[in-house]
Order: sequence, then structure tokens, then C-alpha cells
Amino acid sequence: MSTPTPSLEDFTREALDFVGAHQKRATHDASLEPTYSVLPEKPREVEERELAEALAWRKTTFDAGFGWVDGPGAHGGRDLPPAYADAYRGVERLFDVPDEAYTRFSVGILCPALLEHADPALAAEMLRPLRRTDLVACQLFSEPGAGSDMAAARTRARLDGQEWVVDGQKVWTSGAHYSEVGLLLARTEPGSRRNAGLTAFLIDMDQPGIEVRPIRQMTGGASFSEVFLDGARVPDHRRVGEVGQGWSVIMTTMRFERAVIGTDGGIDLVLLDQLARLARDEGLGEDSATLDALGDILVRGRSAAAMTQEFLARANGGPGPEMSMSKLLLTDNLGRVAQTAHDLLDERMTVRRDPEFAWHQLALSLEGLRIGGGTDEIMRTIVAERVLGLPRTPVPAAAPTKRSL
Repeated sequence: MSTPTPSLEDFTREALDFVGAHQKRATHDASLEPTYSVLPEKPREVEERELAEALAWRKTTFDAGFGWVDGPGAHGGRDLPPAYADAYRGVERLFDVPDEAYTRFSVGILCPALLEHADPALAAEMLRPLRRTDLVACQLFSEPGAGSDMAAARTRARLDGQEWVVDGQKVWTSGAHYSEVGLLLARTEPGSRRNAGLTAFLIDMDQPGIEVRPIRQMTGGASFSEVFLDGARVPDHRRVGEVGQGWSVIMTTMRFERAVIGTDGGIDLVLLDQLARLARDEGLGEDSATLDALGDILVRGRSAAAMTQEFLARANGGPGPEMSMSKLLLTDNLGRVAQTAHDLLDERMTVRRDPEFAWHQLALSLEGLRIGGGTDEIMRTIVAERVLGLPRTPVPAAAPTKRSL
């Protein structure tokens, strides 16, 4: 007999009781060192502690029935409508829960993509441990010389019996150094071009033939890594989808990634509160130009949030290409936050002294968010072609070679 669906109000009360029994209410502590970076960049000892806390919290929520509110019961979910998942996320924002950035790809991006593309055996093997974070995953898409153009992937995988042997290099991978598995895009058909001949795999990261090297960024942190694959192996049963059909798997994954970024807890509006406090501290709390800038950020942030909620309410089959608009509007509004902070602080924004330097970290880390999940330029192309139905961008003709002259 199926369990009756609780009312949204009863579910929300249940969630409040559960989270409140484990976590403290969120408060603003002015004594803490501020950090406004939109990318996690923390000392290794802090990262290790926060990662352990995040994994423990995900396991607690999963075991209590809140780990996959709108997920299928066969894989540990509760089979509730998406509105219930939104309600639970709203409850968590009221409390100081562990940072979900460490598990965002595994939980919010990879799992729904596997639901669409993994065969039943692979789904049964991977979905529950990924959602409960018994396994943590990373994304192995981008490559040197290709960047956001994933169709230019040159990492190769060749079949050797029941295993694929992988050689190549990936770059800009978040969380590679603590992940157990990676969603890998590799070229499995020699001589294939662009998005043909690509296949997706779930490859074990802790094996001979895989080396992870941190990339030092201009912010001073190293939240991304480059990954070298030299004879690494992945069993054929860890293949996601059919051979040569990896492009559809990757596009689904990117669709969910853009949805996650576009609904990232209203980070622009959270930072707006800190920006308003900065304006008051600078004696510009009543300045008309400053108030105009703050009001513009507020209106844009709330409008984008309402638009995104409407997109999600209509997305019965999962988020569509219109979520690219949500990501664009978020990065644009965060850029306005950073610019307003610069207008208030001027050259003091680049002085290594808190709290001013925290705004400098926002400005620098924002460029990573503009790239992650697809660059702003790619997002605009998707909106133009797939949302507005405008003609596709012409592909430039290849330059003539010397032989053809």
C-alpha cells in the first residue's frame, strides 16, 4: 500500500522539526571573517573538515527521508512533487547547514542525468550511494585547447575486452582531489568529429593511470584541478548510455548544471544585504546613486527568481534550455554587485584587508562562474536559438590552406 502524500504545509513542518533538531538557525555573525567568493577556496584543513561535515549531513538527511524528496522510491527518494523539494531547500536556508558545494554535482546534477540515461543495472548500482554521498563525483568534460567546446574533446577510450582504456587530459575540474568517481567524456570512435563518436563513463578516480594536479587561480585559491589519464580503465558496465551517444548524456548533465547554478539560493540577494551594510558603513546609505544601484540589483534578483520558479513549475520533464537565462541573469546581477562594491570602495577594494578585500574576491571568482556550466556567450546562443527560435549562428568557412591557394 502506497504512503499517502502529506500536504505541503505538513511536510514543511516535518522538515522544520527535522532540520531544527540537528542544526542551528542561520545568523549573521559580524565577528567572522567575511568571504564573498562564489567559488569555494579554503585551506586544505578547512576543506577536509567541511567536506566531512557535508557528507555526514547528506547521509543524515537521506536516512531521514529528506535526501531526495522528489526522487524515485526505488533509489531512496520519496516520490513527492518538485514543490516539496523546493520547500525543503527553503527550510535548509533558514539554518546553518553544511556547505552543499562539495556535493552539488553528485546530488543535484549527476543523479538526475543518470536517471535519464543510465541503464537499470547502473542506476541501481550508483544512484543511492551518489545521492547519499557514500560516493562523491566530479565532472571530467573540459580539455586544454577546447575549453567550453566539449565537442572538440580529444581524450580517447578504446575497448579492451570488457574494459575501456582511457588516455587524455581534462581541466577545470572542481573537486577532483576528493572525488571517488568522475563523469568522463571520451572519444570512442577514432576519426570521428565534433559531437559524434563520444561516449560517457563513470570512472573510478582512485586508480593507477589518473593523476590530479591543482590549478592555482588569480584569487589565490586552487578550487579547480587538471586531471591526467594515462592508461586508466573503466568497466563497460560503467558506461552511461550507448557507445557514441555521449553527447546527449553531456547535454542533459549541462542542462541540470545550469538549473542548479541559476537557482543557487539567491546568492545575489544574499550579497545585496552585505552590500547595503557596506553602503551604510561608508556613509552612503541615503545617497541617491547608491540607492538606485541597490534597488536595481534587488529588482533584477527578485525578477530572475520569479522567472526561474515559473520555469521549474513548468518543467515536468526536467529543466529545459530556458534555464540558461537564469544562469545569465545570475552572473549579470553578481557582476552588478561587484561593480557597486567597487564604486563604494574604489582602490580600497584591492587592499588585502577585510572586509574590503572580500569584495575583491567576489569580483575575481565571478569570472569562474561565468565559465562554469557554459560561458555567457554560449548561454546567449542557447537562448537565441533554442528558446527564441532565432536562426542558428553561421559557422565560419575554414581558412584556405596553402595547398589550396
